[in-house]
Amino acid sequence: MMDDRTDEETEVSTPEEEVRDLNFAPGDTVVEPTIGICTVEGIRQMTVDGVTEDFFIFTSGKAKVMVPRSQLPKRGIRKPMTEEGVKKIYNLLKMPVSPLRGDARQMYLNYRDIIKSGDPIKICKLIRELYVLDESDDLKGKEKEIMEQAMSFLVDEILFVTQESKTKVRRDIEDCLSKMYKKKVDKDAKKP
Repeated sequence: MMDDRTDEETEVSTPEEEVRDLNFAPGDTVVEPTIGICTVEGIRQMTVDGVTEDFFIFTSGKAKVMVPRSQLPKRGIRKPMTEEGVKKIYNLLKMPVSPLRGDARQMYLNYRDIIKSGDPIKICKLIRELYVLDESDDLKGKEKEIMEQAMSFLVDEILFVTQESKTKVRRDIEDCLSKMYKKKVDKDAKKP
């Protein structure tokens, strides 16, 4: 079978290369999934269990997180999305979905993993699914909390990128979700 992907799409980087690509400097603004948009306060060399490594210090408000350089890719720490990324998120939010129900505990754990990943695309997809469940009156208590956390994470990052008001960003996201749900209902109504 022929692979139609370009060389660029098939390239895979090693963990060492990924760490080198994450060259953050003090003062840089980044996204750290547990605290969201934050600033690189500094880099401190520390020895833990006999291993000396650079630790990045991230701060956001009163929150402070220290992460060893080797853990940056695993933790999902990254530069904030671009304005092009925001457009992609808004377009993705408008795409209809039909969430499947499974074991509630397993679904909750999956939702938590998505939130912890800090990946805006995964979080966007999660919000769409939870929105559909909410509109169908099938959203459970813990899922409402997850939806609010996911929404807050996405709003904060879009707010940082666009410099618009929090109210406008949230309203724009909700408008996209409303359009998505209307498309889904219309599509479902046309099914025999």
